[in-house]
Amino acid sequence: MKLRDILEEGRITLQKNKIDNADFDATEILLSLLDMDMASYLNECENDLEDRYGVSSIRDLISDYDEMIEARAKHFPLQYILGETYFYGLRFKVNDNVLIPRQDTETLVEKVLFDNTDKNKFVLDLCTGSGCIAIALSNLGDYKLVVGTDISDEAISVAARNAEELTDDSEYVDEMQKKIYFLKSDIFDGFEKLGTELGINGFDIITANPPYIRSDDIMNLEDEVKRFEPRIALDGDKDGLKYYRRIAEGARKYLNPGGKIYLEIGYDQADDVKKIFENGGYTHIETVKDLGGNDRVIVFI
Repeated sequence: MKLRDILEEGRITLQKNKIDNADFDATEILLSLLDMDMASYLNECENDLEDRYGVSSIRDLISDYDEMIEARAKHFPLQYILGETYFYGLRFKVNDNVLIPRQDTETLVEKVLFDNTDKNKFVLDLCTGSGCIAIALSNLGDYKLVVGTDISDEAISVAARNAEELTDDSEYVDEMQKKIYFLKSDIFDGFEKLGTELGINGFDIITANPPYIRSDDIMNLEDEVKRFEPRIALDGDKDGLKYYRRIAEGARKYLNPGGKIYLEIGYDQADDVKKIFENGGYTHIETVKDLGGNDRVIVFI
């Protein structure tokens, strides 16, 4: 048997189960399983595997590959199968306890970095999930401190692991020397720990990609999202605006003078979110579109 034969069987299985990009997904799964890049695959795909690796090893490979292909055939997200995905050029570990980082969210990171070149900033990232926003800002903005918060213990664990692998904080023993820190908190509930552990009372930048899908709209999402991504990271209540109201209500207490709030929003939510924050005493600065031309980030002071 050849690698090409194994890949072809996986591709056919995914096509039969109506998986978009079946060729790509089948290939990515095989390359990940073999810890092999495409150049190496092309060099070895026609070789007889049994002669090189032995029958037992090939059986194990096929078994593992089939298991991963079957999971993808059931629409389990490719990123969860691979255990990783890329965001803003960084490779993040992900599992089904966190929302899969999207390219649209890179719009928020790009905007924050563009607006805030001064490194002497304290940054708060609410609903941090995998930590993709917080870690990207810490790495690329080199800010004084970035704090990421989430209500989920599992998400905090994923974010902390990503920070350990993607930042240099692992060399520090003293919490006070860290440039990135994760805290379990339901929006602003639980922030007393910031003062006692980090001596932080306010932030120059507050970011959030909160749950903003309307509850009734979740069942209309693609299978990969509605069946497997954590609902707690998707559901923004009946109108999709629950967490924007909570952020608007509590953010003023933690926003330093001259500080800014950067929020990811749904493509049709700019007017509603603007109204919520303006009614809360904030000033709308800008609405930023993503690469698809949709409203994606809204900024307040």
